[in-house]
Amino acid sequence: MEQLLKEMLSPSNQYKVQIIKRKDGLYTTEVYMWQEDSGYEYWSPIKKGLTLIETEESAVILAIEHLREYSGEIINL
Repeated sequence: MEQLLKEMLSPSNQYKVQIIKRKDGLYTTEVYMWQEDSGYEYWSPIKKGLTLIETEESAVILAIEHLREYSGEIINL
């Protein structure tokens, strides 16, 4: 079973990234964008975990890079 380890939001709260530990012990990230459409509000996935990462520390670094890339915002954590 996958385990959500950490969730980070962009400064605007319009993007978030999740760090997930897979059952095989590897890590992956998923990026979401906040959507408001026809009265519905939800987190829409924009990048699913296509990269397998060996350590949690490396996953955090990649997650921050994804937030910067997709949001275009300055991320200081």
